[in-house]
Amino acid sequence: MDQTFGKNLKLTCPARDTDNTTVNDIRSRNLFDNKYYVDLMNRQGLFTSDQDLYSDPRTKAAVTSFAVSQGLFFDRFVTSMIKMGQLSVLTGSQGEIRAKCSVRNGAREGLWSVVEEFEENVAF
Repeated sequence: MDQTFGKNLKLTCPARDTDNTTVNDIRSRNLFDNKYYVDLMNRQGLFTSDQDLYSDPRTKAAVTSFAVSQGLFFDRFVTSMIKMGQLSVLTGSQGEIRAKCSVRNGAREGLWSVVEEFEENVAF
């Protein structure tokens, strides 16, 4: 973590029992844009799980691409929102509780998206 960013966080949240808050995006707190990814490149991610997106070689290129191209970020965001809109909420016995959060329990049976073909043809 960037030292100055870390020091500022400690000033904001000096103790465990504080009810202080902070923002996830220090560059453009009131805008929807790609600056969150710029924060990650500058080691100013608020959460370890977010910062790991830039630290991990499997996702570093995506973070870099989104940081340098707001247009690409917006395009990919639209694609992801379309996919999210296609998800059906599973209730009762239709749903599942994952044994491991990062991996679905079953196969991909029955899942389909109109943007899957598009995604396969787009590189970062």
